[in-house]
Amino acid sequence: MSDWDVLEVLVAHSRMASEVVTALEGHPGLRLRVLDSGYSIDSIEGDLGGFQPDALIGYQFPAGSLRGLPGLRWLHLTGTGVDHLEPAGLDPGALVTTSSRVPVTAVAEYALAGLFLLAKDLTGVARGERREWFTSGAVQIAGSTVAVAGAGRIGRAVLSRLAALGAHTVAVTRPGGEPVAEAARTIGMHRLAAEAGGFDHLIGCLPGGPGTAGVLSAEVLAALPAHARIVNVGRASTLDTEALHAALRGGRLAGAFLDVHDVEPLPAEDPAWQVPGLVVSPHCAFRFPGEPAGVAAAFLDNLEDLRNGVTPRDRAVWTPPSWAPPGSPPPGSPPPSPTPLGQTPPSPTLRRSSS
Repeated sequence: MSDWDVLEVLVAHSRMASEVVTALEGHPGLRLRVLDSGYSIDSIEGDLGGFQPDALIGYQFPAGSLRGLPGLRWLHLTGTGVDHLEPAGLDPGALVTTSSRVPVTAVAEYALAGLFLLAKDLTGVARGERREWFTSGAVQIAGSTVAVAGAGRIGRAVLSRLAALGAHTVAVTRPGGEPVAEAARTIGMHRLAAEAGGFDHLIGCLPGGPGTAGVLSAEVLAALPAHARIVNVGRASTLDTEALHAALRGGRLAGAFLDVHDVEPLPAEDPAWQVPGLVVSPHCAFRFPGEPAGVAAAFLDNLEDLRNGVTPRDRAVWTPPSWAPPGSPPPGSPPPSPTPLGQTPPSPTLRRSSS
């Protein structure tokens, strides 16, 4: 008999809670409840009517929203980012696992789509703008040098696809010492500004946190050649947005495609909407039809590990070593891949699933 054989599980997500629960229903030992519309509240506890979950499946949690859940032992994130958990008030002894493997292909493809949109001069075409026939500002990806900042699952997937397209690839990692197999060359973040002059394109795939804040800095942007394009599908905090806007307004960069933003949803009055050469994407790189089923499968994989007394395969670096089974390796998994921030949903409704 395992401590994980029977669990009270709360699924709280603004868009796919019901779909995740449908994929989990019927699995032995899970008593499921749903916070139907995600949350737009200060405290999840105040909306549960006394229900105390053992496990919580969810996305981004507002500051203070996870306080008052003393029985919570396990948080499984539908995304990957953990930088919001401390402000949210999660018990530091709780196990945290992620769904970092689920959106890898979707985000990697979306990053390349953004790069192609810019490199092939398709932004005006996509908007239906008329322009002179037989002309284009398109450039080739093949033969160009593309740097990818961040070499987690998503960064490596982007690098492998770029290499298949014939690009010269540069992986940018925090230490820079260990070569990334999917890249032709690997450099450390401390070398980014010094080498940016040789990049034709720069793609951000960095997670959030103090170690990556502002890595794509004004200095880096200033060092890029004027023909360079930028794509960011990592955390917005990794990019100096004001410096990017200034560079685009001044014609010092050829274009940018951002799927992540400092404030989300991006307000109608935000200056980003008026920046020339900037494509604003509504933080949707991670979306694809199989996402809810993939999240449920990741949860069940980690539950199987727990019931077998082994370290969950998707454990996040947030998790302290004290919970781990005897003999299991200490925390040291790679930093989590970037995950999109959730939009503010309507007020939630709690319901019990049929299981």
